Amino acid sequence: MTCKRILQRLILLFSLLAVLLACVPVPQAAQKPLPVLIDRAEPLIAERRYSEAVAELEEAARVYAGASQPLVKIGQIYLAQHRWLLAEDAFNRALARGPDQPAAMAGLAEALFRQQRLHEALVLWQNAAESQPQLPGVFTGVGRTYLWLFDFEAAWEAFARQQTHRFDPEAAWFLAALEAPLDLEAAQQALAAISAKSTEADDSLLAQRDYLLATLTPFSKTSPPGEIARATGIALAQLDLWPLAAHALMIARDQGATDAETLAFLGHVLAQAGRPALDLFEQAGRADPESVLPLYFEGLYLRQQGALQVAEDRFTQALALDPDNAAIYVELARTKVQQGDIGTAELLFESAVEVSDGDRQFQRLLSLFYADRGYRLEEAGIPAAEALIEADEENALAYELLGRMQFLAGKPDGGEASLRQALVLDPSLVGARYYLARLLEAQGQPTSALAQYRQVVDWDVSGEFRERAFQDLQRLQGQ
Repeated sequence: MTCKRILQRLILLFSLLAVLLACVPVPQAAQKPLPVLIDRAEPLIAERRYSEAVAELEEAARVYAGASQPLVKIGQIYLAQHRWLLAEDAFNRALARGPDQPAAMAGLAEALFRQQRLHEALVLWQNAAESQPQLPGVFTGVGRTYLWLFDFEAAWEAFARQQTHRFDPEAAWFLAALEAPLDLEAAQQALAAISAKSTEADDSLLAQRDYLLATLTPFSKTSPPGEIARATGIALAQLDLWPLAAHALMIARDQGATDAETLAFLGHVLAQAGRPALDLFEQAGRADPESVLPLYFEGLYLRQQGALQVAEDRFTQALALDPDNAAIYVELARTKVQQGDIGTAELLFESAVEVSDGDRQFQRLLSLFYADRGYRLEEAGIPAAEALIEADEENALAYELLGRMQFLAGKPDGGEASLRQALVLDPSLVGARYYLARLLEAQGQPTSALAQYRQVVDWDVSGEFRERAFQDLQRLQGQ
């Protein structure tokens, strides 16, 4: 046999071996159980590294293509971040993998509720409650939705039903707020239930409990119901709890409280809840033509509706009645800002500080005015923030405003020091973190800037800086 024939046979043999080897199954790496993949996200969630947690859970959802648990967890993360559309998408994806999932239904209901899609949310809450009545807070969700639909009786029944299945301090709070204008003793009992189980309530709920308790303390069983209802409604309005405040104030009005203050507050809370209010402002004005509140609240309402010139007129009338009211100067200044009259707005903010005798709240608003517009930073804005810090060296927001303005004014060294001090005082101050990221990027430190932008995206529940930070993050990552 010649060498050529031997070589040909060897080539043929190697070809056959290659085909056989290709047919032999390659051992796959062991697939990790789903709970293990989900657990990877837990420490990230605890550290509020939400974007990384979502990435881990999306991978788990990809590996286990029929499992809904990772998608439910993603939806819950987006709810915590107040990213309602992304939460809606995640819960819908979970339900597409299995429609009978109470946790996913409840999560989707919450996402829709936050978007004021109330009727859709109510159906989902009710389905979740029927499917799993022991699900934490499910009847509370039903009740909250009924509140915004102004069906107060149905809301009360839902909150009460929640407590028969599983105690929820939030439901107890809502019961107390609904009971206070009608039954003082029942309200106090509901608030006492929160106190007895305070470990189950978060800090904000405990603060609301204490505030309502303080509001009700001056009253007794013999107090006129209308007075209790009126005080309760005004107190709830101060907490921006619009449907609850409207419920109490409507009861006060029905009990005979038709004074200007009650009617003005009722108009205000109805307007904030998206309901007609102009008639009430007019009634309040007729009840007491010398009262500032009807004009003040009507001005707010008209500005929200875009009627800027009429709103300005109402605030001007209010100032004529109460020329030392700093809050009216502020609202008139904000109206001027929307009209594009920045110079007059500045004078009005300064007047608010002056008539308030330098109250820090109004000093902060003046500094914020300069910082938000990048307006007269060196000659007015930076000195205003420095004065605020001089009055309160622990004021994190003042350091943020100072750092932001120093950065915008071309003073990066001072800006970085101020912004970092703001974060020392309050690490969750996303505005300071966002402007620090911009400053670091401008100084040629993209890696450090990326880390700050990520935290803004993860932590900004207000949405004020998140979208800008996300765009900056995408831009830097694409470079």
